[in-house]
Amino acid sequence: MKILSKNSLSETNFLIKKTILITAGGTGGHIFPAECLAWEFNKIGWNIVFISDKRGSKFVKNLPSDVKIFIQDVESLNFRNPFKLLSSIYMLLKGFFYSSYLLNIYKPCVVVGFGGYPTFPTILAAKIFRFKIVLHEGNAVLGRVNKFFSRKANAIACGFWPTIAPSGSNLFFTGNPLRNKIISKKTKLFKLPRNGKLNLVVIGGSQGANFFSKIVPDSASKLSTSLKKRIHIFHQARSSDCQDLKKKYKKMGIKSDVKNFFYNIEDVFSDAHLIIARAGASTISEGLFFGKPLILIPIKNSIFDHQKLNASLLSNKDAAFCIQEDECTSDYLAMKISKILSDNKLAIKLSNNAKNMAVPEASLNLKEIVLKIVNGDIIEFKN
Repeated sequence: MKILSKNSLSETNFLIKKTILITAGGTGGHIFPAECLAWEFNKIGWNIVFISDKRGSKFVKNLPSDVKIFIQDVESLNFRNPFKLLSSIYMLLKGFFYSSYLLNIYKPCVVVGFGGYPTFPTILAAKIFRFKIVLHEGNAVLGRVNKFFSRKANAIACGFWPTIAPSGSNLFFTGNPLRNKIISKKTKLFKLPRNGKLNLVVIGGSQGANFFSKIVPDSASKLSTSLKKRIHIFHQARSSDCQDLKKKYKKMGIKSDVKNFFYNIEDVFSDAHLIIARAGASTISEGLFFGKPLILIPIKNSIFDHQKLNASLLSNKDAAFCIQEDECTSDYLAMKISKILSDNKLAIKLSNNAKNMAVPEASLNLKEIVLKIVNGDIIEFKN
């Protein structure tokens, strides 16, 4: 178990101030909102202990400099392979005892979990040793770990409303916290230009990006010649697909920027005229913040079908077009792209409805819930 720690505070001073322990799985959808909460409590002078897995270690550079960071080796349970199952159980037990040690050392006022299997040992230890627990769920249905602890947590902060959860869960709508570089970007009044460039942004996500690398170029090839001349595609794809995508777009006469990761995603989203994406919580929340027309294609077989539920909440309010992956042919996607980028009235309607669903104050809402739990204040839950 490897420890990464930024020690600008002495251990003695660290223990004098109030402490929050934050734990999150290693994907962006878990880490990004956890990072936002860390910054909020850093602003009010709290000490912060942060626990994630190896995947999350690449994101820790975005945390405040004086955060205590711990990286655990944790694996999800694999019931198909007995040897891997034993290994994952061992890792979870090891994580549980190490989390117990950290809880005893730092004695946080509250433990906040953002979902993902790496949070399981820490939340379990926090419950056994009677620490206050707040969970944050970014999707429209509780993930496995959050669902397991739903009735044992003091509060569950929800990124979407309504959120599907077991009865007896203490639910509160906060929205999904947005990263500093997103929230600090000035939003623009949306409209389609009559002439000139139209920016089409494609975000494949950490899962299912290969599908986008196939369907989007095929769809782009079926757009009208006039639209091909105007669009500029910003496509985030797997590294192995990038060169092939660049060649395909160039052959079609379509301008493109194809990258494995857009470090200036706030600029890309801010200038977009249409975003095609999976239906992960973070991507949706950022698209809503900028008030952009969205085409959402939920990944098939996501846990508890959470991406389909996320997308449905938007499509039901005319804030996005939702296309199921099995129904997403290149002809159908090309038709939707053309329809939005050729109809200013429709595009503005989607933009306005998306903006109305945005919750830019989500980080503050979540901080307020955590502080109320710490202080023992009465909260009006939305069960």
